[in-house]
Amino acid sequence: MEMPKSKYDQTKQNDTPRVAELTSVQDVISIVSIDDSGIFELPGKKFSKLYALSDINFAGVTDEEQKSIIINFSKVLKAIPCRFSYTVANEHVDERAFHEKVLYPLKGDKYDPLRKSYNKIIADKVSDAKQGLYQTIYLTLTIKAEDMQDAKSTFSSMESAIRSAFIGIGVNGIQGSVMRSVGINERMQLLFNLMHAGIDHHYQFDFERELKSRHDWLNIISPASICFENEGFTINGQIGRIYFVDEYPKSLESDIIAALTKMNCTSFVTVANELLDISGFKQEIARKYMAVGMKIENEKQRNRNNNDYLADASAKLLNEKDKLDAFSKKLDTDDDHYFNSTMLIYIQTKDEEELTQIEEKLMNAASLKSVKLKTCFGKQREALNSVLPLGIQEFKRVVNLSSSCLAMLMPFKTQELNDENGIYYGINQLSQNVIFADKKLLKNHNGLILGQSGSGKSVFSKSEIISTFVNYEGDQIIIIDPQSEYGSLAKEVDGTVISFDSTKEYYLNPMDVDFEGVDYGRLQEIVAEKADFILTLLSSCLRRDILPEEQGIIDKVIDKVYSENFAMRKRLNGIEDAKGEYEIPAYLRADTKGMLDTTSLSNEEQIKAYSPTLQDVYQGLKDYGNDLGLHLAAAMEIFVNGSLNLFNHRTNVDLHNRFIVFDLSGLKDNLRVTSMLIMMETVRSSIKANATKGRWTHLYIDEFHELLGVEQVANFVLKLWKEIRKMSGILNGITQNMSDLLNNENGGKLQAILSNTEYFALLSQSTLDKNKLMEFLPSISPAMFNFVDNADSGTGLLRMGAVTVPFDMKMSTESEIYRIVNTDGGGYGV
Repeated sequence: MEMPKSKYDQTKQNDTPRVAELTSVQDVISIVSIDDSGIFELPGKKFSKLYALSDINFAGVTDEEQKSIIINFSKVLKAIPCRFSYTVANEHVDERAFHEKVLYPLKGDKYDPLRKSYNKIIADKVSDAKQGLYQTIYLTLTIKAEDMQDAKSTFSSMESAIRSAFIGIGVNGIQGSVMRSVGINERMQLLFNLMHAGIDHHYQFDFERELKSRHDWLNIISPASICFENEGFTINGQIGRIYFVDEYPKSLESDIIAALTKMNCTSFVTVANELLDISGFKQEIARKYMAVGMKIENEKQRNRNNNDYLADASAKLLNEKDKLDAFSKKLDTDDDHYFNSTMLIYIQTKDEEELTQIEEKLMNAASLKSVKLKTCFGKQREALNSVLPLGIQEFKRVVNLSSSCLAMLMPFKTQELNDENGIYYGINQLSQNVIFADKKLLKNHNGLILGQSGSGKSVFSKSEIISTFVNYEGDQIIIIDPQSEYGSLAKEVDGTVISFDSTKEYYLNPMDVDFEGVDYGRLQEIVAEKADFILTLLSSCLRRDILPEEQGIIDKVIDKVYSENFAMRKRLNGIEDAKGEYEIPAYLRADTKGMLDTTSLSNEEQIKAYSPTLQDVYQGLKDYGNDLGLHLAAAMEIFVNGSLNLFNHRTNVDLHNRFIVFDLSGLKDNLRVTSMLIMMETVRSSIKANATKGRWTHLYIDEFHELLGVEQVANFVLKLWKEIRKMSGILNGITQNMSDLLNNENGGKLQAILSNTEYFALLSQSTLDKNKLMEFLPSISPAMFNFVDNADSGTGLLRMGAVTVPFDMKMSTESEIYRIVNTDGGGYGV
């Protein structure tokens, strides 16, 4: 008759496999049933649910912050009221699918050579697809329940508290880990991919489809063949082996799991934990204490039998007794949780030769951390069920760990940026994985690119611009270029360069307006925007704020100019006046019927040919009939009939090109402010026009501090910075460093800009600028700023929303992309 087991011994007992003796491949995995909620039923009325955890920047923070994260992680472990395991998985990667994911897809257009050049750069950085973008942290919770419905209810009740605990791991503004439920399709796909490693397939598991087809899910995920041996197994011709940690170091280090997961193969590192009942654990300690006491007494008796009445027991036994006594007292006073934990490592390779190489690397990594590994001899099948994120513990080699000790087995390493359809930003300096990011996914799309002279800022910016151009073929890119740096870039992509130079006869009409699909209500919005522009323009001329009575005159004149133009354009297009909510006032209906023939011009041609000009506003002010109107008209004289009449012409450049550069290098001082205001008005109009067509606009402003140095332009930029997100726009400021932004008269606007910015590319910074950035960006750990402290050219920090990664964007000087973006003769390369 089997003796009843204590509560402590029960936690050391292995789970019973679903099938005792294997007769087919379907018997390998110990899953009884699955549910569309993602829950697995396991033998013995156990149920498990899987969650994916986002990584956090543990490796890139200070020692103090690491300590705080470890303490917070121990609190998370104490918040989990059931059996659990966490797994760091380098999942099986199909080589072809991997390259389809990371390389830029070819579009079959004339820019494919640029995409191929980028793909060569990316391929050179990704030396091995198996240690790449697919490392995932999983948390598996296992409970006992009467049935599936009871299990769903239990998981639902505990999820919220655990999810909140993981979010609370972060310190000093560092984002905590986000816990996401893994659905049934994703969970089954994980098993299918692993069980079918070595077989070329494109199968995607779909629970609803398989249910309707009455397919057996167990047959679907089972491997084609599997053969277990004492120290390993063969699955579909691939070699697998599972190890357990036999000896732990006397002092646990927080990067043990990180060291063991740096394998260039499919691998799983799992820490399986069973919460100990504290009363049962105390009984176990008391039993051990009594056993040691008996050994001491026996040893003393032997000494007395040998006539050695003064000798005590051995120092080893006495020391062990003291430790048990101290630990027993600690259990009575501390509020810690304790676990029986088993740590398993699974590696899978294509053949024995690769297995030998990986095993040697694994053993070396373990040895450096004073960890001793052994194969799960004769128990590879049970160990396979235990190491996978199933919630099964058929193989146990337990060690007692408190929550604070268990937290040292840290699964977190560093954040990754791997946005689907994102553009390439080099490699992560901490993990060596490639970085792909998509600014469109951010809550606020605006960004700043900062770097001191020689940091590679210009090459970084141009590389991002070209990547954006070739990957988002429907988007428009607009660049404001104060120093004529982007003209050669425009030539590479057949772009339009607009130079504000009277000798080149490039004309922009700031009064251009698109009336297609506009009713009288929308017309009032246009009038308000154009009136605001004229107010800013006249304010810069008069060098003072516009008086309230002057504002009223300007509003009325702009309203009259655009309403008459609106009515005229409708007649040209054969559209009768609307009868409805927004009917044009009678006084604005020009009696032009019969005087104007309908036009055959396209809408784009009509915008250029028929939009009002500054001349119309000037004449409207003169005709207003009072001194204030004449005074304002006199202020506009220089823009209409004087030396600054560059902008009193109809537009003769192509503003619909996908790539537009505004070259400000030829601006004369007397035209500078005016040109900037008119340029920004044109840009805003283009962004709004694109938004109505569902088109994204990427606006880059180089030497960003120059625009912020002009009061009227700074106000314009700040307004656009806040509203561009609603118009599917992305505004990017490029400048050397924080000092440039802070040391002008409008440095106070920087805070408003930073509060509406989620993208930062920080290249090499001086110590002064680094300290200012640390002040403005407290959510980035001080340790991460070491990556920008006089960093190598082409390296730095990339912050996208809550994710911050140190990047290395160096590229070969032989690359075609390097030739294009390194137009200034400097830059960086390897």
